[in-house]
Amino acid sequence: MKTNLLQKAMLLCAGAIIMLVSCQKDPDDDITAKNLKGMFVVCEGNFGSAEGDITWYNPDDGKTVKSLYYSANSTELGDIAQSFVIADTLGFIAVNNSQKVTVINMKSFVAVKTLNNFSYPRSITRANEKTVYVANGNGFADNYIYSIDLATLKKTDSLVVTTGPESLITAGNKVYATISGGWNNDGNTVIEIDPETFEITKTYTVGSCPVDLVADNNMNIWVYCKGIASYPDITYTGMGLCKIDRTTGKVTTFPFTEMVSPGIYNVAASPDGKTIYYLNNGLFAVESAATSLPASALINGSFYGIDVDPKSGNLVGLDAVNSKAVIFNTNGIEQDSFETGDFPNSVVFSY
Repeated sequence: MKTNLLQKAMLLCAGAIIMLVSCQKDPDDDITAKNLKGMFVVCEGNFGSAEGDITWYNPDDGKTVKSLYYSANSTELGDIAQSFVIADTLGFIAVNNSQKVTVINMKSFVAVKTLNNFSYPRSITRANEKTVYVANGNGFADNYIYSIDLATLKKTDSLVVTTGPESLITAGNKVYATISGGWNNDGNTVIEIDPETFEITKTYTVGSCPVDLVADNNMNIWVYCKGIASYPDITYTGMGLCKIDRTTGKVTTFPFTEMVSPGIYNVAASPDGKTIYYLNNGLFAVESAATSLPASALINGSFYGIDVDPKSGNLVGLDAVNSKAVIFNTNGIEQDSFETGDFPNSVVFSY
């Protein structure tokens, strides 16, 4: 997220390409971090197609670059863009079926380095000022949390975890990871990692197959658990929303009566952390101090992922069927929408 003559030439070319696709920009307006601020939508692309990319959208003027990485680099990003995180002037994109993490310059979106030797990178978080962590696991083996040094852009350490490390977040001075169980989807824990020692300090038992998590206003952790699927009827058990009290260690479970959510980025928080949003056959809102889940959805419809704009508080629902992002206000009223690449799963905001 976060040069020799060749890299400088690439930066100039990338600036020219993005100015063409943005079409409303002044031809002499350099690409800078300022005019690349906005929403960065992670678009997985179709499996096996190497068409994963990032769609960029500026909510101030509505400008969009549908395939930002390709526009800046004149080459495909890779097979299944899974997650994206920004650390200062660098961006880190996990491309899971290409077994790599691509590092880009946030002023131009030009690739500066490719980190290889992953088996299936999933989620990325900035652990502290010096490092980012990458969750990795191919569904049955190679289950690690990797530490990458921001100064050298090299893997510096690896932490062995059980099968299926999925989503990572940093809350307070700790990092949290869901352990989903891999292909068996039978994991039921969230681990806490201390970035100072790179050790697991706590393990919490939650619902079945935890895939996503977010922190609320009290730095308590809300965990989205998809449950264990049974076939051929495709029924689920153990699904729900779990709340981890970081002070007491107590886990409160709010069970779901059904599971209708195809993606993994299914939970988000309002900018003040007082409202938790989650997906399950609609988009629901629950107060962080609530003792039960709401009976009805705030927004009807099926989404592949959700996120919350930290500046406006608007909700962004990601429609994988129609390849678009739909923006709603906190009352659930649609405000805007824009086209994205295929299978949009999450949004990263930079203002």
